[in-house]
Amino acid sequence: MQTLLNLPDSLYQKSRTLAASRGSTVEQFIIEAVAKEVQHTLEDEACLALGDQEVVLPVIPSRRPGTLDLSRFDFDDLLA
Repeated sequence: MQTLLNLPDSLYQKSRTLAASRGSTVEQFIIEAVAKEVQHTLEDEACLALGDQEVVLPVIPSRRPGTLDLSRFDFDDLLA
């Protein structure tokens, strides 16, 4: 899709310089910058849906994942 984009001269010059230093065109540089911003925003929205925190769980290998039954475990014993 084509669109017309008006950039301030200084921003265009900086974009052109960065694109050239990466061996890229200004067009490709802008596409990548917009794509990164969109991805970052989507990730932030996903984190907000989890209660404003990113949750990182430990990964523990298991020979039988999903088979541990904790329905009768007394978690209060952990605090004692």
